[in-house]
Amino acid sequence: MSTSHEHGVPPGANGRGRAPSTGRGRRRGAGKRFLVVGDVLDGILVETSASATGVHDPAASIRHRSVGAGGNTATWLGWLGVHVDLVARTGVDDVHRHERGLADAGVRAHIRYDALSSTGSEVSVRTLDGRTSMSDPAAAGVLSAADVPADLVDRADIVHLTGTGLLTGGGAQRVAELVARVRGGRARVSLDPSSVAVVQSLGARDLLEALAGVDVIFPGRAEALALSGASDLREAVRRLTEHVPLVVATDGAEGSVVGRPGRTPQRVAATPATVVDTIGAGDAFAAGFLRAWATDPVRIGSAAHEGSRVAARALGFVGGRPPA
Repeated sequence: MSTSHEHGVPPGANGRGRAPSTGRGRRRGAGKRFLVVGDVLDGILVETSASATGVHDPAASIRHRSVGAGGNTATWLGWLGVHVDLVARTGVDDVHRHERGLADAGVRAHIRYDALSSTGSEVSVRTLDGRTSMSDPAAAGVLSAADVPADLVDRADIVHLTGTGLLTGGGAQRVAELVARVRGGRARVSLDPSSVAVVQSLGARDLLEALAGVDVIFPGRAEALALSGASDLREAVRRLTEHVPLVVATDGAEGSVVGRPGRTPQRVAATPATVVDTIGAGDAFAAGFLRAWATDPVRIGSAAHEGSRVAARALGFVGGRPPA
């Protein structure tokens, strides 16, 4: 049996989540309302020098963290001091634990629970050769358009859809239903494809069709190339603007490439950063961009710079959410 449950705490109730002034009076994005619909997962983050199975590494660093692109993006928006709601789904036993953590980060959580599914989980292993991630969306994979309250959509200025767990379960049709659910109001709609696995699972053509009504997408380099079929990032962004009016493709240390229909895609430089861990950097970028774009939709380059600034902060520590 599946049941819905939600509980919320006003953002900033504990005095955290306040961003410094931009020097132009009110913070950019202040007074706007954000709604994130995405995944909230339990994560195990492993750092090891072992590069093959069958090797025991007693010096490995193993951390337990709350992860998931939905929770990550929402908490970065809370850290930036704006009003943010999050709709997600977890197992019944984990609702209050995740609600408390999100509330502490300035997020008003509306967590549905599923008595038949456990909370989704992700294991991320970083070796000297790179990172391997494995995820089981579980409850996050059955969150549907019906779980998104109409009143939250009606009040939002921007609705952001994100998370591999959210987007892969139910195929492209469920993505289309989620987009249709949130695009009927006054809010602008953004979507982060989240991973190449999403594109491969849903199919590039079907996913692009499901994006009808989305105002901006945030693919990483790999997702942009997979979605567009191009071999060059600028060309990928140009092709994607035939489907979505604003494309902001992140490209790691190379910054981002921004595209709009009929215009040459432009590269925006990355903010210099000391890289400790890359988990959640794209989610932080989306949060920074959306906060700036909310009140100044014309200055796309400035919004991309703000996204890069927040992403640089995220790169400086382990885990995908702001530090306590």
